Amino acid sequence: MKKRNVIKLVMLASTLALAGCGGSDNNAEEDNSEGKTEDATVKINQGDYVLQDGETVEDGEGYLALNVGIKNNTEETLQVSASELSLYDSDDNQISNADIYTDDDDFEMFRGTNLSGGKSTSGYVVFKVDKDKKYNLQYAPTASQDEEADAEEVEIALDPSDYNDPSEDVQEVMDQYISQVFLADENTEDSDSDTQVQLENNTEEEHADFNQSFIDELKNEFDAYSPSDGELQKAVEAFEKTNQEKANVEYTMASLTPTHASVYVKPEVIDFNKIDFEAITNKFVDENKGKYDDYEKAQQDAEKYILQELPEQLNEEDVEQPQYMSADGYKINLTQEDGTWTVDTSDSNDNYDYKGLISGFMGGLGDQ
Repeated sequence: MKKRNVIKLVMLASTLALAGCGGSDNNAEEDNSEGKTEDATVKINQGDYVLQDGETVEDGEGYLALNVGIKNNTEETLQVSASELSLYDSDDNQISNADIYTDDDDFEMFRGTNLSGGKSTSGYVVFKVDKDKKYNLQYAPTASQDEEADAEEVEIALDPSDYNDPSEDVQEVMDQYISQVFLADENTEDSDSDTQVQLENNTEEEHADFNQSFIDELKNEFDAYSPSDGELQKAVEAFEKTNQEKANVEYTMASLTPTHASVYVKPEVIDFNKIDFEAITNKFVDENKGKYDDYEKAQQDAEKYILQELPEQLNEEDVEQPQYMSADGYKINLTQEDGTWTVDTSDSNDNYDYKGLISGFMGGLGDQ
């Protein structure tokens, strides 16, 4: 049996000081994430927390995806595979690799290959970790039968807390979007830009589009009376204000990769189907008994009265989950570029739930 040499990369501050002046903290971090033997250089290029659709994690846990690069330092072909990359905890227990399946083309798992001399390859390996524990990533090349020299291993110290889990950021972005587009919460300039997660969407424009769609859908609910846009706008603003005061919205991560995310949005809002329009109608009848000989005119005035009384009636209504929403909520997609997140508002099969989300915040109007 061949004995393997293990190169442990634990860089102490004193070592860095002796190595030479002018070394930066960034360089130290890069060195700590890299190991080298005569045959190969192994480097953790980056680490990202990910989540596969259908998976869940407990508080303090996460699926840590390490983008690992391996360079062949020899002139011969080097066989590399994901099975040669292993994670161990402080008790030398091996952590199983987790397979992540995703439609994110930018997220490529580490694949086995025959690496020509001087060439490099990279990809992600994923492990379920406790964020408050310490680990070691080990590269243990498989020795060939005709190998004469001992195969050297590389071991890189890994602290999961060094890597940011963007799950809370994504949910915060989603909350910003919901509040500003559907609940008329203004994006003020006084917001702390250093702490607020950046949202790329033009929420002011999208809120205006939402209001116009809401007005169009609400207008279709009237048969005898033709309300003006001003009357409809007043009703829509009252509806949004009531939702702003009463609505409850829960956010749950559905999936996550470095550049893509999906969030389940589960709102409790005012539902038009549950508004007590009969109470408004009865009030109109009580106030206008014997005043109408023309049924059509009475119908027109009744509908106008309902529209005028709607804002006050909304204050009496309770919020509840939209009728046609799934048990998990609406699955909304986001993309990330340069630290800024964008909510996907496209009309596509992959983004079907976005239409449902719009309808939900319209009280169910427009729901097919």
